Amino acid sequence: MEGKRYLIVGSNVRNVAESARKAGYEVYVLTKHADADLKLYAKQVFRIEDENGEWVRKRAFELSESLEAEIIWASGYEEFQGKNVERVVNKRWFYAELDRIGIDYPELLSDGEKGILKPEKGGGGEEVRIGERREKGFILQRYIPGIPCSVSVISTGEEAKGIAVNRMLVGLKEFNATGFRYCGNITPFKSDAARQIVRIAEELVLYFELTGNVGVDFILADKPYVLEINPRFQGSLDSIEWACDCNLFRMHVNAVDGKLSDCRVRRFAGRAVVFADRDVKIGSSPVGNSFFADVPVRGARYRKDDPLVSVLASGGDEEDVMRRLVERKRLFTEMIA
Repeated sequence: MEGKRYLIVGSNVRNVAESARKAGYEVYVLTKHADADLKLYAKQVFRIEDENGEWVRKRAFELSESLEAEIIWASGYEEFQGKNVERVVNKRWFYAELDRIGIDYPELLSDGEKGILKPEKGGGGEEVRIGERREKGFILQRYIPGIPCSVSVISTGEEAKGIAVNRMLVGLKEFNATGFRYCGNITPFKSDAARQIVRIAEELVLYFELTGNVGVDFILADKPYVLEINPRFQGSLDSIEWACDCNLFRMHVNAVDGKLSDCRVRRFAGRAVVFADRDVKIGSSPVGNSFFADVPVRGARYRKDDPLVSVLASGGDEEDVMRRLVERKRLFTEMIA
């Protein structure tokens, strides 16, 4: 409904706010990262001043009531949607359920076995590393070399449609990312296994009774292995909207209302997250330049390895998009000097 108000709550919500504003909604945000371009889309930006989850929940409900706005729980706070989502984002519970229904995933390991150590909750590759001893709040999982990819699904709870398969960019030195850190997406990801992973993603979203826009992450090796499910808007939102000429926020709202919509890939597109390769002070803030998103505020200081900006590009194929992303990273680095 045009004119309806939404309060978007998340660690970094510029992409969701932009999609919601372009869909015609009045947008407010409660976030950790008040990027310069966020103000282009949000009528008012409120800062998360205390990372305690209960503080964020309480503040969100206070703002929702005073603004008469419906809450959209985004990155970092999706578990507040309810008990079902809270269980799904717990990887230990999620993998136990995958085991029960016979879906392939990288199995959990015992102490002394070398593998991937990752937090039970959370995403983006944060705190993920190679290890061989379990720690409190972490799981130890077999490392499977392969291609990281994802499926973005739209679901009414009774029907689900995989609308895009995306290559995930992870730990790429081109964008100063290290280890297993997420640094973007290219849409579409062309693979002989695309139909199979779409089918698995659709089945899982319906099995877990999730609605709206949901992402399912895979590692594609000898076969697809499910990594996690993200019951929220994903980092691939920009690349999907650029590739498909669609509006994911509108599709999400329609799906929650029981109306399933689809879109078609028209071109290759990508978003890459650029991390700071050193401590830096922002000299110029190119707000409004369509090559850049999540733009830092002029004069802001960033530490080495902080996420700095997102670069966007479209092209004729994956290689073309990657080349343009790298070129735009170079351009941004020159602009802020």
